[in-house]
Amino acid sequence: MFKTVNKLGTGLDRASLRQTILSNNLANVNTPGFKRSDVQSLDVFPRQLQRASVAGLTRTNARHMPGRAVENSPFSVVEDRSTTMRNDGNNVDPDRERVLLLENQLYYESLIDAVSRKLGQIRSVIGEGRR
Repeated sequence: MFKTVNKLGTGLDRASLRQTILSNNLANVNTPGFKRSDVQSLDVFPRQLQRASVAGLTRTNARHMPGRAVENSPFSVVEDRSTTMRNDGNNVDPDRERVLLLENQLYYESLIDAVSRKLGQIRSVIGEGRR
């Protein structure tokens, strides 16, 4: 159950990073030569979320704390150098950036909702044990 919350946390980290990157793109819409960036590997997170139920680290001693494997970041920031929108070399389309910001906001809010529901399930299980 906590593995799912951890994976959702990874998605929240990705959405937060993407918000920063997209905001930076929009802030530099008039900077000559600026090339937009975005977060790559959008399909990695759903695959990792599906694998959340797979066993993690193995405890070799009862006194060891349960843990999880340290993962490399499932996403990275990539600069788009293949396009140009204007004569000065800038490739930021403000309308597209605003749409991507809105899409990212909805994605973030859906992950927050999923985390809240999962933690609500945990709270419910804990509450039932007290009666």
